[in-house]
Amino acid sequence: MTRPTPPVLAQAPQQPAAVQPKLDAQNLLALFKEKNFTLDEVRTGERPVPRIVLAGLPRDLGKMDSVDDRKQIFVNTMLPLVLLVNEEIERDRARLTALRDSMKGIPADAAKAGGPAAVSVNANVAAAAPVDAPVGGKVVAAAIHTPAPGVAPHGAAEAVPATAAAAPAGAALSPLDQVWVARLAARYGMDPTRKIDLDALLRRVDVVPVSMALAQAAEESGWGTSRFAQHGNALFGQLTWSEEEKEGITPRNRHPGDTSRFRKFEDLLECVRVYMQNLNTHDAYAQFRATRATLRKQGKPLDTLLLLNTLDKYSELGPVYVKAVRSLIRSNNLRDFDQAVLHNEPQQIVVQVKRAS
Repeated sequence: MTRPTPPVLAQAPQQPAAVQPKLDAQNLLALFKEKNFTLDEVRTGERPVPRIVLAGLPRDLGKMDSVDDRKQIFVNTMLPLVLLVNEEIERDRARLTALRDSMKGIPADAAKAGGPAAVSVNANVAAAAPVDAPVGGKVVAAAIHTPAPGVAPHGAAEAVPATAAAAPAGAALSPLDQVWVARLAARYGMDPTRKIDLDALLRRVDVVPVSMALAQAAEESGWGTSRFAQHGNALFGQLTWSEEEKEGITPRNRHPGDTSRFRKFEDLLECVRVYMQNLNTHDAYAQFRATRATLRKQGKPLDTLLLLNTLDKYSELGPVYVKAVRSLIRSNNLRDFDQAVLHNEPQQIVVQVKRAS
């Protein structure tokens, strides 16, 4: 599989949340039941998704007799993570949209956008967000919390006032907002030393449909049972050419002369962050971003199956891969989860699992 992926960006340590002891697959099922994390009720919209964050997948997942139980644990594990990363992206997107609209002189409740908005960044701001700033996200602690209003979201360097995006109509960006936009642009693969097209940046700062992320993770990792998923939290088939042993896992059937390995991640949340960053930045997925932006402009929901058609470059299998993922989505009714929402509880439950050795 060919998976061009961006490097990772170090993140400041985050505050701890409630941590559960290390659990195996059966105990995880019991925990999900205890927290009323019932997929049937999530599918129908009767219940929100609890903020349960698993650091990894249990080592005995592949040994479970019930295929349905294995799939349940996988979806129960991945669904909160996908929603959490989308929540981080949505937070940045909302602020960026407000800044874009304020520059165009559009009222906050207006639905129609004006012409292109761009911002020039001065030398001091550019120095704060260098052109070679890495993109992606590195989780340094599995125990995390959801930032409250006024707290910097993932990847930000400092706390941001909750009202920072509220600017007079037609106003230029404040120095604080210029720094924030420059850093966001660098994270999303744009050159912050040049004029930043905010509309172009918004085409990158956007969510990935939940069913697409779930299906690709299931397809690439064998529903979390592959060696790469168990030993490296690698769920999306992303490759690395790093010479450092800790960076990847060598496939057993690697072709002679091929130096690629499957990239390893500190935990599952980091893996999901880098997967979405990959789709939102790499040239191979420009059509994905363009189609998503068109749906946004038309006021339509993000159509997973339509967007999936643009990912023929995600795998060397091309259309065969797209067909397999589409079939997986349909046969498992994964689009039911596209409208799932996170519970509004402030604290996350971080679960350590008994990992493969």
